[in-house]
Amino acid sequence: MQPPFEVLTIRAPGGATAVIVPELGGIVSSLELPWAGALHETLFQHAFFWERDTPRTRGGIPFIFPICGRLERDGQPGTYLYDGRRYTLPIHGFASRMPWRVQNADHASRLVLSLTDTAQTRATYPFAFTLTLAYQIEDDGLRCEQTYTNHSDMPMPFYAGFHPYFLTPEPGHGKDDVQLSCDVLRALAYNQRLTDIAGVRPLPPLPASIGAPAVNDLLTMPAPGTGATLAFPDGHTLALRAGGIERPALFAYLQFYTMPDQPFFCMEPWMGHPNALNAVTGAHWLQPGETTHGVLDVRVTG
Repeated sequence: MQPPFEVLTIRAPGGATAVIVPELGGIVSSLELPWAGALHETLFQHAFFWERDTPRTRGGIPFIFPICGRLERDGQPGTYLYDGRRYTLPIHGFASRMPWRVQNADHASRLVLSLTDTAQTRATYPFAFTLTLAYQIEDDGLRCEQTYTNHSDMPMPFYAGFHPYFLTPEPGHGKDDVQLSCDVLRALAYNQRLTDIAGVRPLPPLPASIGAPAVNDLLTMPAPGTGATLAFPDGHTLALRAGGIERPALFAYLQFYTMPDQPFFCMEPWMGHPNALNAVTGAHWLQPGETTHGVLDVRVTG
């Protein structure tokens, strides 16, 4: 199917490619990386991926901002309080639902996108900001360098993240043979509405099959700088790492998620836990005029 949006492809010298859709939140729709002597697609797309206004998470690699997960305040879903005023945001915020501006399109292996606040964003998130995503495709993976700048005259809370959908074998035909590895320090328990953290839960034994119920909808705090790895039955692995430049522990959380009947597994690096805008701690803060930087790496071996 011909995508109904402009797609931009960046290519490494060895042939690896990433396809990015600026109009759909700067999402990575395809990432073909080499293993066993050939290029293979590493990302999953839902059937509704190319729908213009779907509120659902499409697949691929979406970037999420200014929140990860859900909000709730005084029993009101999607609500948070700032400076005595109530605001609302949808799950994962708005950045993945907005068109991004292309800053460069003249480099074969690098693409830089930017997003700034609008009247619409300030109605739900009262801050002036600039975000950039600099995608760099390399022979063995994809790197995304991020910048976050607060142009407001007041401190800006935020917790961004990524929601990669990694392609797996079909359920019943090899998906359960994919092994998840992660150096987990803490496993956190959600409340019943998945809007907040209710406490801790027992650490699951790892490595584990991505089909194991214990790793689905699991929010963890991994050891700093370690990320997570998927080991596939054919011998190749996908490794994900995320961190900060000024703040090494910028991405302190990893969320794991799948649908048992679908061929994907999500390893999601998050800067904060759900409902952190309403918590005493959990969000990151940028002072007026301050900028901070993050890095996401996805690598293949085998």
